[in-house]
Amino acid sequence: MTPEQHALHEAAMQAFLAKKKYKAAVRRQKDEEEANLGMTSLMDIVSILVIYLLKSYASDPVVINPTAGQKIPFSSADASIQDGMPVFVTVRGITFQDQKVVTMTSEGEVDPSMVQNHLIGPLFDAFSEEADKAKQMSENRGVEWEGRLIVVGDQSLKFSTLIDVLFTAGRAEFKEYTFCVIRKG
Repeated sequence: MTPEQHALHEAAMQAFLAKKKYKAAVRRQKDEEEANLGMTSLMDIVSILVIYLLKSYASDPVVINPTAGQKIPFSSADASIQDGMPVFVTVRGITFQDQKVVTMTSEGEVDPSMVQNHLIGPLFDAFSEEADKAKQMSENRGVEWEGRLIVVGDQSLKFSTLIDVLFTAGRAEFKEYTFCVIRKG
């Protein structure tokens, strides 16, 4: 920087500081204004806070409504249910995303024509379609897809049926399973 530019820069800085001091002196001489909030503004604030708190502190992240006649098993487990996709498995059928995907036989088992090596064909198709949608939504939001399935089973369900459902879910890339139970006491 040349001496002339330096002198010009110093003069500009002094002018700026003098102007800043002048504005501060003018502000100090004015009377302070009193802030008034109207009743409408206060009601708006309270309403927004109440809505925020109601949404933030919901009791459960998932609401499970069992199908008609379904008897959910009792347990002494005290863990709360986590968010996921519910699948309802009863002795009459398997329901996923509010659609009955599989109908059971009179013995309460999956029709053998629908099962091949523990894979339930129609259920696998429904799981895969929903998993693809959920993965795409998670990718768009920039979060990792958890792949959690909530199994809402009937207490009279056969273990072999439960194994087939879990195997099918695993093949459709669901990685975590949560079982819905009713807490005793």
